[in-house]
Order: sequence, then structure tokens, then C-alpha cells
Amino acid sequence: MALLIWVATPLFVMAQAQPHATDDITDPLEMGLLDFTAVELKVMGGTWSDAENFPKLVWKDAARVQQIIGDCPLTTRWFDADIAEVQKPDGRPPYVAYLEGKSDKGFPVRRLVTVSPGGEAQTRYPHPSSPDSFDEKQWVLDEQQIAVKRKILGVENKFPALKPPRRVEETATVLRSGTPAEAGFKPESIEAMRTACRQWYESGKEPFVACVARHGLIVFQEAFDDPKNGTTMIDTAKHMASITKTMSACLFAEFMDQGLVGLDDPIGKILPDFPVEGDKMISWRATFMHMAGIHIKAGEGREVHNAWSDNLVVNLLPCLKIGDRHRYNNMDTELTAKAMELMTGKSVLRLMKDDLFVALGMGHSRSSDVCHGAEATAFDVAKLGQMLLNQGAYGNTRFFSKETFHEMLPTKIHEHWPQAQFDLPWGMGLTYFNERDPDAGKNGVPANKTLLSKATFCHGAASGAVLRVDPVNDVVVTVVRTQQGEDYKPNLARFLQAVDAGIVDRQP
Repeated sequence: MALLIWVATPLFVMAQAQPHATDDITDPLEMGLLDFTAVELKVMGGTWSDAENFPKLVWKDAARVQQIIGDCPLTTRWFDADIAEVQKPDGRPPYVAYLEGKSDKGFPVRRLVTVSPGGEAQTRYPHPSSPDSFDEKQWVLDEQQIAVKRKILGVENKFPALKPPRRVEETATVLRSGTPAEAGFKPESIEAMRTACRQWYESGKEPFVACVARHGLIVFQEAFDDPKNGTTMIDTAKHMASITKTMSACLFAEFMDQGLVGLDDPIGKILPDFPVEGDKMISWRATFMHMAGIHIKAGEGREVHNAWSDNLVVNLLPCLKIGDRHRYNNMDTELTAKAMELMTGKSVLRLMKDDLFVALGMGHSRSSDVCHGAEATAFDVAKLGQMLLNQGAYGNTRFFSKETFHEMLPTKIHEHWPQAQFDLPWGMGLTYFNERDPDAGKNGVPANKTLLSKATFCHGAASGAVLRVDPVNDVVVTVVRTQQGEDYKPNLARFLQAVDAGIVDRQP
């Protein structure tokens, strides 16, 4: 019997340039520990075909590990497909190896490794954007690891079940087609949006789909691509990059709304290797506001397929300065995923599909992680925006209460950490977009005029995807595209100008 082994290997893709995100690392210990998060395990000897014994798992770069965290012998326990602990292969693959140790420098190490029949030993999970990452077969492997983790921690029956989004009697606004007059747009505004989008495509040659809705009425939804050879249609899903964080935050809000977790709770109440008090205590608010002190180089994106990836952050604790400054990264969001998985026993990708995408009718949406791997159509993303505009509901389905929605909104860092070096608004996968109108201060346009109202919120995306939710003017704007392309910012501004100028009773 031959075995194929997968070990989660990170791949980082940053959402967008954020304030104070790329600060230099000056602490040699932090540099080393960040390197340690990327060290993989391997099968001693490469290919393993002994049907009577499990393979030996060792560090790929044992010398580097010892240099960083000291001597750390690992004990290994094996679990079969029924989550029964076994001493040798019993014919019920795939197997999960649980490796545990504590280095002589005091670093606790936990790793989970999935092993399946298949030939030459591998040490990687699928790339997040590969089809395998969207496959329920992969989620089953993930859930085997989660089950082993829950068994080792003894929490199989600790948490109440997550309830699906509930049906309610009141009906929140749902998106449907409407005329500009019905939605409160000027008659000429649609052609102005179309012209801006055509110019945008001609400038950057990057296909995209744009959608604009007001009062729940879609007045503009068009695809822009090469008219002869283009393949982008209005129902083409595109890469959402870090708007994925908004999606996973909405999922976490469902847990909050059901009382399973509180925004200011220590993460150690769910992830037990973290402290629940003291200067190293991390709250869920700190993870969402990127105030946990985690550097952007920590983890690189594949942690979604490793049920114990939170241990990477545990090992960084000596270097973390919680509440010191805003440090944009992906591992903060990954911690929320590990909590949701531990509470439910389900892959976070299954949760995102069942309790967000399917429940909201986002039929063309899927995600390969919780940070930057979602794909969606402009209409699907508009549904997400409308649900947020409705403060947690869509049609007869309520995902979370209005009170929970308000907890998601950005607040100033200094409201929670007065000692922080910088002050800026941030929320749960949300931030404000006070984008200055290019004509501000010219020809009688107020100098402080923004594109849409100053209360407009959502999240940026390295792919150039756009989600703007303006609660003052009751507007949702979406753009889906694979990459930003040339002249992205001025073209986006021209499009948003056309939307903004078209609102009949536009409020600041």
C-alpha cells in the first residue's frame, strides 16, 4: 500500500495596500518565527509503501527549526477515517497524523497531516484557486482533521449547534430590475455609467461586469469585454480577492448573533492554546480590526486546509504586540475560520456555502478560503451588499440581527486601543470608503465632496473587484474583474462619478 501525504503550505496574496501593513521586521526572533510558520513536514524516505507501518514524519529543514525554536521532538498519533486512534494501517484510509511537541525554548507545536493512498509522498495541499479547493471531497478531508482536533481537545459536545439563517415574517428588500425613474436616477445616468465602463475597458483591456442598484432596483448590469472574442458575460464569476473577508465576516456574524461567540471575547475561549487574559490576550475584535500584532508575512493563504493552523499564531505570541498598531494580514481572518470549524466540526468552506451563499441565493459563488479566494458574479455580490444594506436580512431570511450588523461596522481604533500608534476606522471585514471626488474643489464642487456618501462602506480587493454599500443613498455598486489592469483608480473614479452624479436626491 502506498500513501500520499498532504501538509498545508501557505500561499499569501494581499488584498490591497493598507495603512501600516508592510512595516519592516526588526526583531530577529519575529523574523525567525515567521520563517518557522512556513517550514513543512515531509515523509522520511519520500515514497512509503510499507503496509505494516506508518511513515515517519520529519521537518523538511530540521536545522532551521532547531535554530528558531530549539530542540523539539514530536510524538505522532494516527487516526483512521472513523477517527479511531490506530497503531498501524488498518485498511481504513485516509489517515490523519497528529504531531505534538514542546521545544526546549518553550514553544508548543501542533501539526495535523492527512495521508491517503496514492503513490509518491507529497507535502502540499492544492493551490487555493485550483478546482480541488472548491471540491467537497477536499472538505471531507478537512473535516476529518477537524474531527481529530475536536477529539484531542475533548470538545466534541462542547458547543451548541449553529442554526441556519432563519425565516422571518417581515420581508427585507430584495434585488429586482427597475427603471432609473423608479430607482431615483436621472434619465441620462445609465448612458453615463455605460460610457465610463466602456472607456474603462478600452483603457485597461481587463474584462469586467458592473452592477448598480438603488432602493433594491437594478438599473445597470452589463459586461464589458472584447465584442468579438470576449467570454465575460453578466453571469461570469470573477475573483473577489479580499472582499472574501467581508463574506467570512458575515458568516462569523451568524455565530455572534446566536450567542456562540462575542466580538470582545478572548479567542482563547474557543482556541484553547491562546491566553484569555494579560497582554497577550487576543479578542475577536482585534483579529477583525487587524490589531493582534500579526505581521503580513505570517501564513500565506493555504491554512484553510490545516485544522490546526492557529498553532502558527500561538508560536508567534512572544512577538505580538496586541493593540499596538493596525497590521493588515490574512492570519487574523484565518483564526476566525479555525474557531468556526472547531465549534461546528464542519469545514469553513462548507459553512460559507451552506449558511451564506446558498441561503442568500448567491448561486454562482464559491470560495477556496476565508481571506481572498472567493469567486462571484456582480449580481451575487450585489445580493451580499443588499443584505448588508438591509442590516442583516434579505427577503424573508435573516442572517443576523440589526444589533449584530451594527457591531460589524467600522469603529476607530482608539476607541478600543487608545495607546495604538495610528487611528483609523475598521470593522468586521468592513471599512469606510471616503473616496474624494476628482472634481472636488473645482467649479463650485465642495472641496470635501466624496464619491457616494461619507458613510459608504465595504472592503477593498487586489483583483479590482468593487463592493460599495451606501446606506445614506440606499445604493449598492459592484464590479467583478480578475485584475485591476492599467489606470484602474482613475477609471473606477469616473465610473463612481457617473453613479454619484446620477442620483436624483443625492445626500452627502
